[in-house]
Amino acid sequence: MALLIDYLEEAAAFLREKKLKLKKLDEQYRHIYDRDIKKEMAQTRIEIAKKSSEVTNELLYNLEEFRSLHKYYPELLQAYTEDEYIGKVISKKAWLLDYTPLPAQAAAGKLEELKALRAQLKDAKKFLKGWVGTVSARSFVATYPVLRGYLSGDIDKVDVVSAIRKADKILLREGWLLLIGDSLIGIPIAKFMTQINNLLYEEMTARTAYVRSQGRGTVAETVALRKYQEITKKRLHYEKVLTQVLLSNPPYLKTLKKKKNWLSREKAGNLDKLVQSITPHTIKERVWLNQMRKKLEEK
Repeated sequence: MALLIDYLEEAAAFLREKKLKLKKLDEQYRHIYDRDIKKEMAQTRIEIAKKSSEVTNELLYNLEEFRSLHKYYPELLQAYTEDEYIGKVISKKAWLLDYTPLPAQAAAGKLEELKALRAQLKDAKKFLKGWVGTVSARSFVATYPVLRGYLSGDIDKVDVVSAIRKADKILLREGWLLLIGDSLIGIPIAKFMTQINNLLYEEMTARTAYVRSQGRGTVAETVALRKYQEITKKRLHYEKVLTQVLLSNPPYLKTLKKKKNWLSREKAGNLDKLVQSITPHTIKERVWLNQMRKKLEEK
C-alpha cells in the first residue's frame, strides 16, 4: 500500500519544479515581452493549481491516514505543513484534524452558540459600514464580545473589518467540525442534495432546449449550450462540495456505503449514486504503523 507521505513528497517535488519554472519564466518575460513565454506561464499556473487541488482531494480521500499522521507522527506532519511548496495546501485542511465527536444534544447546543456569535459578527460588520475614522476596541468589544482577543487600543476601521473576517473564519470552521459529526451531518447533506436535485432538473430541461435549438441558428444554439453548460458546472460544484462533506466523516460514509440497497441502480436516489461513487482509502492501523516505521528507517 502506497503511503500518504510518499504522495506528499512527490507532490512537493512537482510543485517545487513548476514554481521554480514559473519564477524563471517570469524573469525572462520581464526582459523579453514574448507571447509564447506568457502562454507557457499561464499553462504552468494551471498545472500548479491542478496539482494543489489534487493534493486537497488526496488529503480528503486519505483522511484516516492524515489523522493517523497527526496522532502518531505530529512532528513529521508539521514538517510537511511548513514545506515551502506544499505546506499551504495541507494547512487549509488541517482543521479537520481537530475533529472530536460530540453527543447529539451537545453538538446541537454548540452549533446554536456559534450561530449567535456569527450573528454578532454580521451585526458588527453592518455597523461599521457607516463608520468613519478609528474605532475604540474597548467600547466595540463591549458591544460585540465575540471580538474579545482580536482587538486592542484605537484601531483603523479596515483592521477591525479584517479582524471580523478572521473571527468569522474560525467560527465557520468550528461550525463545520460540528456539522460533519454523525448527529448533524444530515443538515449539510440535505442542503446540498436539494441544490443538486434542483440543478439536475434544470440541467435536463436545459439539455432538451439545447437539442431543440440545434439547426435553428448559431446564436440560439450558442445561448442554449452556454446555459446548459453553466447549470452542469453548478451541479458538479455542489456534488464536489457534498463529496468533501461525506469524506470528512469516513466512518459515516462507510456506514452509508454498507447499507443494502434493494433498489436497482436506475431506481436508486441521487444521494445513493453519489455515495457509491466515493471510495475513500482506509488503513489498518497496525499494518500502517509497521509500513511507516520501515519507511522512516530507510531515510
